[in-house]
Amino acid sequence: MKSIWICVLGTAVVLALGGCAASRGSKQDDTPPRLVERSKVIAWDRGEAFGPVPLQLASLAAVHCAAMDTQETKWEPEGFHAKAQDLEGKTFPGGGYFCKGRARAK
Repeated sequence: MKSIWICVLGTAVVLALGGCAASRGSKQDDTPPRLVERSKVIAWDRGEAFGPVPLQLASLAAVHCAAMDTQETKWEPEGFHAKAQDLEGKTFPGGGYFCKGRARAK
């Protein structure tokens, strides 16, 4: 199954087909991930800074990621960071999610 990666904010979706790390870390890094703009694409600077999605946030994370579902791709939460930062370095109140896209079977 083909995997696609995307970055998602706690409050809004950010498409980032480039610039995302291929996977999250085993725990939230002490230095939070931050949104950066590269070649007119907004993406997380360090996907590996995300840790696992806490169980108490799993449903909310699934809703945020599923908002990007298409006929071709299903998006699932892969990571979370409670202190993820916006482009200006301000912490998002709800944290940030790292979503993984999987191609749907045809």
